[in-house]
Amino acid sequence: MPGADIALKEMAWIIAGLAAFYFVMDLLVFRKHPKRLDYRGRLLNVLIAAGIFAILAISVKVFTWALLFQIFLMNIVDLCILLLATTGVILIFKTSVTTNFAQGMMATFGAFFAATIVMKLTASSSVNPTLNLFIGLISGILVSFLLGLFIDVAIIRRGRYVTSVGKQMITMGLVMVIMGVIPVIFGTNPVVLPAFSIDVKTFSIGSGMYVIPVQSLYAIGITAGVLILLFSMLRFTKWGLGVRATASSEMVAGMMGVNTHVITAMSWAIAGGLGAIAAFFYAASGTQVQVASMVPVQVNAFMAAVLGSFSSFGGPLVGAFLINIFSSLAPFYNGTWQTVIVYGLILLLVLAKPLGLFGKKTAKKV
Repeated sequence: MPGADIALKEMAWIIAGLAAFYFVMDLLVFRKHPKRLDYRGRLLNVLIAAGIFAILAISVKVFTWALLFQIFLMNIVDLCILLLATTGVILIFKTSVTTNFAQGMMATFGAFFAATIVMKLTASSSVNPTLNLFIGLISGILVSFLLGLFIDVAIIRRGRYVTSVGKQMITMGLVMVIMGVIPVIFGTNPVVLPAFSIDVKTFSIGSGMYVIPVQSLYAIGITAGVLILLFSMLRFTKWGLGVRATASSEMVAGMMGVNTHVITAMSWAIAGGLGAIAAFFYAASGTQVQVASMVPVQVNAFMAAVLGSFSSFGGPLVGAFLINIFSSLAPFYNGTWQTVIVYGLILLLVLAKPLGLFGKKTAKKV
């Protein structure tokens, strides 16, 4: 795109300038100050925010606000998918203190089941295709929900005293197991999931006309409804209180009367359901349901959790939003190096904030 190379150079100079300013301030101003670490953290937050706004400002200069908004609308399904996948990853981490590498395979299993149900309903009935898709989606959610419940009760709970790394190895083993089971149950041919709609809607804001696929509206509505319900449960229900208590300390939560077995089991089950929704929309957005379909989504979900910080529920969602913005704009700057650009920006942010954008060091009493 015209001006993209110049814009990339401007971004590189801005990032280099912000880094130089940080090191100068740290060496000349904060070096002997008793609150050096506190001031460094605050300065980093300001500089990171300034850098992100500068990148957006340069993008506006290259694309205009109208084009940027249209790009965002065309990629909003990807954002919904990533938000759901990231929430599942962080929910399991909070309660089981491990990263579930099998999250993507659990979601893929649910998507295969949903696609199978949709194909059978379509072939055997004259019911509205949209209703068939909703039935398939609910079936996939239920199967992934039960799969997550089974994995925690039958496998993860047996390794209760295994280290976090040990649990990660268990989930890596589950990846291989589910990957082998899927072809046995559903066959080896890729399965296609149709979209809820292939129509588009046009609307105007001011003097600009914008287009959004109807499929995106379905994704927005379902994702918003599910996440609002989930975070309301985390905030206002006993299960949510138990999740927050278990996330703080599973041992202390158990001593206070919290049934941590139920908390972790429900967390795994809900994470499976969230993954199934994500896989359903990912498959219905023009790709086929294959064994490795959700691998790129799972990688980006882990990236979002690392970027936003595993220490909060909201931080990873902000990380998912930033990754979606970077991924949406990168192809217009350089189609060949788009992945390098996205992960390069993430790497810079993680180097600046190793605990994540919203991470905090926890002080342990001795």
